[in-house]
Formats: sequence, C-alpha cells, structure tokens
Amino acid sequence: MKTILVLSILFCAIALPTFAELTDADLNKIRLIVKEEIKSEIESSETRMKLYVDAKIESVKTPVTWLIGILIAMIAIIGLPLAILTIFLGWRSIKDNTQEKQIEVLTREIEALKQQRTVNP
Repeated sequence: MKTILVLSILFCAIALPTFAELTDADLNKIRLIVKEEIKSEIESSETRMKLYVDAKIESVKTPVTWLIGILIAMIAIIGLPLAILTIFLGWRSIKDNTQEKQIEVLTREIEALKQQRTVNP
C-alpha cells in the first residue's frame, strides 16, 4: 500500500507543472483536421447518395420504357384502323366527285342533244 501511495504522489508531482492550454496554432491544426475529416465524410456520403439515386433511376427506367411501348402500341392499334378508314373515305369521295363530274358532263350532252332534236324536226 505504501508503494501505491508513493507512486500516486510521484505521478501527481510529475503532472503538476504541466499546463493543458492549447495555443492558437494547436487550435488551427485541430480545425484543419476536423474540416478535412468532415469534407471527406461529406464527399463519401455524396458519392454513396449519387450511386443510390442512379441505381433507383435505372430500376425505374425499365418499367417506364415498357409503359411507353405499350402506350405506343395501343395508339397504333386504335389509330391504324382510323387512318385506314379515313384514307378509304377520302378515296371514295374522290371517286364520287369524278362520277358527279361525269354525270354532269353527260347531262349537258343530253340537254344539248335534246335541244338539237327539238330544233331539227
């Protein structure tokens, strides 16, 4: 027990003259170290976040691409018959216009022939 008491007094005597004051240079060094650590932690966190977000975006791209493809297919399925119908009706109306013109020309010829027949007897 005497040795423990002597050692305790010795250690206290050694520690008495030391002062635990930090100089401005020491504080600046500590600040620089803390800033570097924080900066590296922020950069690593940003890198992890970017990788996570990129992975999530990539996982969403495939279903969205499929949905866009299905939407285009549905538009094509609905639009193709409508386009064919429109083309057919347009072609038919052009055909009807040509027939009307022919009927009109023939009607004029008949009228002209009737007038010639009434004038000639």
